[in-house]
Amino acid sequence: MTRERTFRIQGAAGVRPAFIAAWNLVQGLMREAGAGYELVLRPLKSKRSIDQNRRYWALLREIAAVAWVEGRLYPDEVWHEQFKRWFIGCDEVVMPDGSTEMRGISTTKLSIAEFGDYMTRIEQWAAEQGWPLMVEAA
Repeated sequence: MTRERTFRIQGAAGVRPAFIAAWNLVQGLMREAGAGYELVLRPLKSKRSIDQNRRYWALLREIAAVAWVEGRLYPDEVWHEQFKRWFIGCDEVVMPDGSTEMRGISTTKLSIAEFGDYMTRIEQWAAEQGWPLMVEAA
């Protein structure tokens, strides 16, 4: 069984405890599985802010209220899925019955800057369709 752990280090004081915890974890896993492990260090990605999230859903609600497509309106949750697919990409999800379906990659994977760019792309798309949005930039 593969186990994955993430240790977030946000200051010098957190380095030693994180490495000790990782060392102890790897020692136990190596005894269990006898397999090798990989330690990856990368810059910490800041997640989007609460204000960004609030603004994003306001954008989606506004689009849902004004964006008529082939004679109908779609709810904000549908636009959320559509924009993820268009502007972030898709993951293939295998279901228990063996079937697969495509789902938009979660917006929670985006950093603050990436999420800001994502919202800008949505606004640009809406303006190109003739639906300029009134939501104030945060």
